[in-house]
Order: sequence, then structure tokens, then C-alpha cells
Amino acid sequence: MSGHSFPKPNVLEKICDYFQVDSRIILEKLTDDQIEMVRNGKNARNIGIEGSYLHNAVNYFERSISLGVAQYEIPDGIHCLWRNSFMDTRTAVSNLVLVKTVNGSRVFKSFDRPTNARRLVGKDNFNPREHRGAVLSTADGFTLLGISPHPSWYISMTYLGRAYFSDSILTRFSIVSRNEYVGRRRASRCAFELLPQRSDDILPMARQAGMRRPLSDVPDIIRELIEPPFS
Repeated sequence: MSGHSFPKPNVLEKICDYFQVDSRIILEKLTDDQIEMVRNGKNARNIGIEGSYLHNAVNYFERSISLGVAQYEIPDGIHCLWRNSFMDTRTAVSNLVLVKTVNGSRVFKSFDRPTNARRLVGKDNFNPREHRGAVLSTADGFTLLGISPHPSWYISMTYLGRAYFSDSILTRFSIVSRNEYVGRRRASRCAFELLPQRSDDILPMARQAGMRRPLSDVPDIIRELIEPPFS
């Protein structure tokens, strides 16, 4: 805040956007209900607001189904999702995925490269890169269901199961919900790799995230998992 006793309007806006709060909470005393929501990790400005579209849908279909995924199955941390490119059938891509636990639910967050995102959703949109989702348990594996801020572009489902040769790699397939286009995929085999949680291992992968590359540049163990045609 550079020594100012009160943030400038643009700085205040950034602070509120980051913490997902209304600027009034800085000036007005929080109610007991709002304080309790904050303690539970919820958004204080959502109190009294009707449940979201997805929240209401989940309440309808969940019916006490066991969807939880244990830490020993998919640990919290940064993972790398490898797959064939949906944009170019000749190349492969990798993206970093942060898996974490929020209020007892397993969720994930991933990012596209800014240049890719601007091309897809327009240069005037300043929050196009991030997509989030839930980590769900299925009968014989796990499912990552992800939705971006622009669902007309990116709603995805990634199904994962154990690789017989590794405790840190899951493998199966990933699909994206969109129309059919010549020269593009909507489904691919994939590998989901738990990275060593050290900056020396994560930063090199972060620099390559979202960049299309020939399959020959993919590590051998990963290429063997994602190269076979998907049927």
C-alpha cells in the first residue's frame, strides 16, 4: 500500500477481487453469520444468496453418494496432466493441475498459457486462463470434472486409473465437450503425474505448460501411455 493508511480505489479493487469479498466489509462490521462463514472458508458476501446453478444441481443428484477421494489415492499438490493436443492432432501438451481439499471436498485448479487463452476468448478478457473442477471417486478409478469461466469453450472430463508400474502416475483418457472440427480432437489418452513438490521440479514444467510439442519430445514413459489411438 506504499505507506497509505487506506488503499487507493484500484488497489482496493484488487484486494477485494483476490479475497473474493465486498469492499464494504472493510468499512462495516461483519455479522456473526458472516464471521462463521469466513471461518468455514466460505465467501462472506454470498450469505442470503440463493444457491448457484451447479450447487442446486449437485444437491439434486448427489443423494449421499460416496464421491470422496482419499489423500493416499490422489494427494494434494501440483500434478502434471499429459495428453495429446485437442487443437493439433500431431502434437502433445502438458498442463499443471493443483489439487487441494476445500471444506472436505477434493477440488482442482488448472491454467492455460495467456497467449492461448487470449486467442480463444478474446484479448479484452483478463481472467480467461483458469479452469476449476472437482475430483470425484468412481467404481474403478477417479474422475476430474472441470469447467472454465467460458463453458462454451471448455468443459472437460478426465477419467483416471492406476498405472501398474508407478504409484505417482494415473492414466486413462480425457475428453472435452465441443463440436467436431477437422484436424482437432475431442478425446485423448492421458497421464496424470504427481510431481515432486519442489520448485526445481515444478518450475521447468510450468514454463512448458500449454505448449504444443512433438510426441518425440515427450518423456518415453509418458509417450507410451498417451500415443496409442483412443477408441
